[in-house]
Amino acid sequence: MNAIAYAQKGWSVLPLANQSKQPAKFLRHGYLDATTDIDTITKWFDGKELNIGLGIRQSNLVVFDFDNRNVVDRKAWIKYMAMCVEAKTFSVNTYDGWHFYFKADPNIQFKGKLIEGIDIKHKGYVVLPPSIHPSGYVYKVEDDVEPVEIPQQLLEMAKC
Repeated sequence: MNAIAYAQKGWSVLPLANQSKQPAKFLRHGYLDATTDIDTITKWFDGKELNIGLGIRQSNLVVFDFDNRNVVDRKAWIKYMAMCVEAKTFSVNTYDGWHFYFKADPNIQFKGKLIEGIDIKHKGYVVLPPSIHPSGYVYKVEDDVEPVEIPQQLLEMAKC
């Protein structure tokens, strides 16, 4: 999938520097410049090697970011991972974990972390496949389905 295909799904995208998580230097407002405008996206990406970012809130999504390296309570981490997997939502294999995407009202306030090792991304951006991690790892879509509504139990635990 490419930036235009994501925009056609209604997801606001932005260019990231090649093999980086940082917004492209030519953006004036960083992730706030994320858009679904095909002409803008074409100008940004045409002939350039760039990673793809997702403006999460602008896309009416929330992303649960599971990182292997930051786990403190493995049992709880696995329990929350199972909840996300069972939801059968769009998911991505990252360099050291997974991203699970859920539909979310942009007005809901979320905590920054569910627990150590699980960040809740809502106001910023995340890296989309097939972007390249700084390590050289290529982000991969694991479950290529539309994001589903966030399960109620997970929503209650994630809200401020």
